[in-house]
Amino acid sequence: MRRNAFFQLVHKEDGTYLKSYPASEGGDPLSVQDIIDYLERRGLEYDDPAILKTFVELAEIDDNAMMKFTSKKLLPEKEFPVITVDPRKRAAKIRLYPPSSKGNRISIEDIKDLIEQAGIKYGLIEKNIEIMWKARLYCTDILIAKAKMPVQGKNAEITYYFDAEKTCTPKVAEDGSVDFHHLDMIEKVDEGQLLATLRPADYGEPGIDVTGEKILPGKVKTLILKYGKHIRLSEDKLEMYSEISGNVTLVNDTVFVSDMYEVAGDVGATTGDIDYAGSVTVAGNVLTGYTVKAEGDIIVNGAVEGATLQAGGKIILKSGIQGMQKGVMESGGDIIANFIESSQVRAGGRIMTDAILHSKAIAEDSISIQGKRGLVVGGMICSKSRIEAKTAGSTMGTVTELEVGIDPMVKEEYVLIEKEMSKLKDEKESLLQNLKILKKRMAQNKGKLDQDKMAIYQNSTQRVLEIEKELEEHSKRHDELGEELDAMGEGRVIVYGVAYPGVKITVANVSRELKQECKYSAFVRDGADIRITAI
Repeated sequence: MRRNAFFQLVHKEDGTYLKSYPASEGGDPLSVQDIIDYLERRGLEYDDPAILKTFVELAEIDDNAMMKFTSKKLLPEKEFPVITVDPRKRAAKIRLYPPSSKGNRISIEDIKDLIEQAGIKYGLIEKNIEIMWKARLYCTDILIAKAKMPVQGKNAEITYYFDAEKTCTPKVAEDGSVDFHHLDMIEKVDEGQLLATLRPADYGEPGIDVTGEKILPGKVKTLILKYGKHIRLSEDKLEMYSEISGNVTLVNDTVFVSDMYEVAGDVGATTGDIDYAGSVTVAGNVLTGYTVKAEGDIIVNGAVEGATLQAGGKIILKSGIQGMQKGVMESGGDIIANFIESSQVRAGGRIMTDAILHSKAIAEDSISIQGKRGLVVGGMICSKSRIEAKTAGSTMGTVTELEVGIDPMVKEEYVLIEKEMSKLKDEKESLLQNLKILKKRMAQNKGKLDQDKMAIYQNSTQRVLEIEKELEEHSKRHDELGEELDAMGEGRVIVYGVAYPGVKITVANVSRELKQECKYSAFVRDGADIRITAI
């Protein structure tokens, strides 16, 4: 049997000695630290720590070494068990030290009582305890309890039975022009077609640690089938079917099925605004001042003027938008347009275009400004991950801001909350000034005010309390958003041609304004600076 070397206290007339016993079958040798730990646990003094080291060295050459370690005649010591539980309570061990030469053994029942006192209630390995006790396996860590480990569950999983990853990428001809006329954007669906299935989350099984407490398995991701109109679920909520024939889109994990509404000409005076539950196709133009809203996609074959387009899915302009500072486009998915000029654009997915001129364009995903021109001039372009363009800015030094690495929606909410907090603080300060004046008058009039002034005093006091509560809520949300922004920082701006002076590059919270031309360059964050690398 494998056995560690161990030591024993031996009582003699001239003091107390240490005696060594050899290891067998590859057991561990004596350890100075083990002896020190034992003596300190038992509160036993010794003359010189160097003696312990000398004793261990002697034991390495003499299997039954003996050396006096103190001149004191110590009292007999019983067998001494040390019980340890690992910090995660996954296992418990016992280390038994021998009795001194005049000491007694401890009973196995006493050992079990000590184990119970240590709070060990589950997974006890009694066989190991008996073997240790009977074989006198001293100075050896023996496993006496073992936790039941949890069974890890599995994340829920949704399988879609349609092409949920349409590339939405227009074809680029050899001359660099973009073909916006042949776009495979619509995923057709038939009535009764299976759209998705859900495999529910498996939560696993909890385990039990050696103290009897539950060990919970790791958290798993739960999902549900999210859907819009014209869709039904099976009774067990695990299968999704289309109720109509039309087209299907996936937006923010929600499946939409719609039939298409077609406008044969322009959206203008003859049609009025369009607000449709499905997708909308406009054969002509969308004129200034009109709005097209769709829960699905919006496809415009003509041009868009100073109009508003709002889509739950994609927006596709086969020409472009000349917004005249009035144009607005908002989509839950991608926005694809030949050009974007003097407009406010926001995409829940990507923005792909040949040119962005004097506009504010925000995309949750990437922004790709390529094609024959690939030009971005003026305004601000903001993407969570990546901006690509051929040319940024102009020879005239037009201020052009390109920002990546921050979730635009998070940043916008963060800025709005800051403005609201500033507004509330100003209002509170004004109210407090008024209250100060009213309190002074009350003091002069022995706590009295006329009816109108008293109403103002009461209303102002109530409003101050409301503002303080609103500020507290805003402050909490402001801190949460700030932590999200601080955790961000990945992103890249790539210019395949020329980036001119006047272009401002921002990656996360680090900015750099170009003072000279940069060609064929990528811009990435490097600590507190923007690093420019060749592509």
